[in-house]
Amino acid sequence: MKRSSYWQYFLAIESDLEATVRFVEPSHRNFNTYSIEFAKVLLTASSEVDVICKLLARDIDSTLRSDNIGEHRTVIIEKYPHFPEMQILVPRYELKFEPWLPWATGLNPEWWQSYNAVKHERHTSFPMANQNNAFQSVAGLFCLLAYLYHEDIIREALNPWPKLIDIEADPTALFPEDRYRLPDFTRYSSFKNNADDGTSMDSTSSSSAA
Repeated sequence: MKRSSYWQYFLAIESDLEATVRFVEPSHRNFNTYSIEFAKVLLTASSEVDVICKLLARDIDSTLRSDNIGEHRTVIIEKYPHFPEMQILVPRYELKFEPWLPWATGLNPEWWQSYNAVKHERHTSFPMANQNNAFQSVAGLFCLLAYLYHEDIIREALNPWPKLIDIEADPTALFPEDRYRLPDFTRYSSFKNNADDGTSMDSTSSSSAA
């Protein structure tokens, strides 16, 4: 797997998030709870989001030189229009996050704005370093990596897998390779057929990927 260091770094961040559940139960009732540990996760995960967002955008358009997440959003959504539909689950606590849903309307998510506020004005914005934003940022990072590593996700070749969070699964899948739902990509059988005949896997609508 190319660029495996990015996946390993994500797993380290996710492990830090998992450690917080010993002290604060992941729950809508606790989403506004803030702490140093949530701040650390939010800042670390969001900083890495910036890195992976740029990497994914430049994989799509190698001429892109901007460091602006708004321009990265435009490039990513043009190539992957269903990316905002990505759902990340926390099965153990029956939680679901859609961290990039605001991208569907051309906006950056609140957790990203909170990250910038905590980063630059921590003395006044520290309550934004809360459980919800910590989870959202790690979920957002997972979404980007899922698209960056989509071939490995489809083949279930990413190891080890996160312990706390997961990608939405397809309960109707007949084969293990079809388990994970990536809205812009065909299922494994189409990927394999394309690979066998030498063609590349193009993005498709979510209805054809379901």
